[in-house]
Amino acid sequence: FDTEKAAPLTGVKSVPATFDKVSEFANRELPKEFPKQFTDTVMTPEFQDQYGWHYQEAVDKKFLKSKWSTKVNDFEVYLDTTDLSEAEKDLLKRRMEMQDTVGNNQYYEGNGLTRDKNSRSGNHYGAVETLNFERQPVNLQQLEEAGAITYVSKRF
Repeated sequence: FDTEKAAPLTGVKSVPATFDKVSEFANRELPKEFPKQFTDTVMTPEFQDQYGWHYQEAVDKKFLKSKWSTKVNDFEVYLDTTDLSEAEKDLLKRRMEMQDTVGNNQYYEGNGLTRDKNSRSGNHYGAVETLNFERQPVNLQQLEEAGAITYVSKRF
C-alpha cells in the first residue's frame, strides 16, 4: 500500500503513534469527540496501562467477545462490576470510543512503536507504528488504478 499515492483519493492522514501526535490529531480533527482536556487525561502511559488492564479483564471475563471488540455497551456492563467511580468509567468508555474511531487499541504503546508479541524475540518493541486516517472511502479498484496498491499472488 502506497500511502502517498492513496492520499489524493482517500484524504489519508498518517500520524506517528505517539501520545502527543495522536492527541494533536484528535483535538484538531475530532474536537467535539476528543477535546484536549480529554486527551490530556487519557493519552498517558498510566491511563493506557489502566485501559489495557480493564480491557483485558473484560475480554477474560467474557464481557467482550474478542480482543478487538469496541462495543462500548458490553464494556460498560463489565465496568459496572468494578468499584470504579462513574467519572473513571466514563473516561474508560470514551477511551474505547477513541479506539474505535482513531485506532489506538489496548496494545497501544504511545511511543511510536508496536509491542513485540513474539515471545521468542526477547524484544519489548517491534516496528515503528503510524495510524492512518482515511477521510474518504474508496474501493480497491480505485486504489489499484492510482498505483496505490499492488496485488501479489504466490503459487506453491
